[in-house]
Amino acid sequence: MTDVDRTLRPTPLPRLLCVDDEPEVLASLKVTLRKKYQVTVAESGPAALALFVGARNGASPFDVVVSDMRMPQMSGAELLAELRRRFPDMPRLLLSGQADLDSTISAINEAKIARFLTKPCDTAHLVEAIDDALEVARLARAERELLDRTLNGTVGLLTEVLGLISVAAYGRTQRLETLVAHLSAALQRPVPWDLALAAKLSQLGYVVVHDELADGAGNHAAEVASALLANIPRMDSVAAIIGHQHDAAPVGEGPDVTRWPQQAVSAEILRLAVAFDSLTSAGASPRDAYGRIAASAAPPPRMLLDALSALRLDALALVEASVTVRQLAPGMHLAQDVVAASGVKLAASGTVLNGAMIGRIRSFRERVGLPEPIQVRVPEARMHQLESAS
Repeated sequence: MTDVDRTLRPTPLPRLLCVDDEPEVLASLKVTLRKKYQVTVAESGPAALALFVGARNGASPFDVVVSDMRMPQMSGAELLAELRRRFPDMPRLLLSGQADLDSTISAINEAKIARFLTKPCDTAHLVEAIDDALEVARLARAERELLDRTLNGTVGLLTEVLGLISVAAYGRTQRLETLVAHLSAALQRPVPWDLALAAKLSQLGYVVVHDELADGAGNHAAEVASALLANIPRMDSVAAIIGHQHDAAPVGEGPDVTRWPQQAVSAEILRLAVAFDSLTSAGASPRDAYGRIAASAAPPPRMLLDALSALRLDALALVEASVTVRQLAPGMHLAQDVVAASGVKLAASGTVLNGAMIGRIRSFRERVGLPEPIQVRVPEARMHQLESAS
């Protein structure tokens, strides 16, 4: 598609949902607003909520909702409060008569309604209010996307710098990210943003610890990483999660993880991932590592141990293989340090290879030279594939 085609392509109209228990009001709104918006109507709160069934990951099928206040079964305030819980970024407007003023004020506070309009409301005023709400939501979304890109870019830069300073810590970071994602999936919950960042930045403290002094420096490195992040706006929860990764006891209280604060759950997931990775990196089998963690003086709650067990620990066991640089693939675990002919250490044993690391190794092989084959660890099924390809 050319730039001209994109310019000529019409912009889709905003998707508007109007909710009112009076059919004639809805019919009027649909006629008067159809040139500005894609208008959908619902005659009750439950009917409106039914239109959101199947919406996933906070992606609303509508850009804005306008609801009457006084309706049977569910008031407009109750409807908009529920929609706020499900789709916090979607602007919500409330139409109310003067007699409902007290309850409307309460609804505004509880549902964080974008605008409150009194009935009767002329079309021009309603359109202006809807457009203002959409613009505020658009600006907030654009700012958040910019911050997300900036934050993700900064985190990516920090991890790449860590990889240049400590290839061992970089390898641990990759393994912890994978474990945290698997454990969260086993708990049937998405990875919270602060836990995802904590996994990426958990080893950042090793920028001040030389690889040769890394053994036994875990607590110090965690303290350094936590302190570095604590002063960054909105990163306090990430810093707290990282600071607990080497704790000797569970972070939350009680066996029922579902009752813990989310930050405590995240910290405990990272603590379990760090303990499991430390044991398997030291040579323990996944099954043995699980048993030692479960039998420790302060094991994680049973729910998290079950989540670890659900990872099919036998399938996590890796077998060693010799491969050429050409055969390196993302997801392989290095079973040896990779050192260029010049003596530069490119990656540490235990590093989980990704595309960037493989590219770096291949570049050094072409320009400087690199001893082959390279020892890696792969799942047994992958080993059969390598044997078939060789």
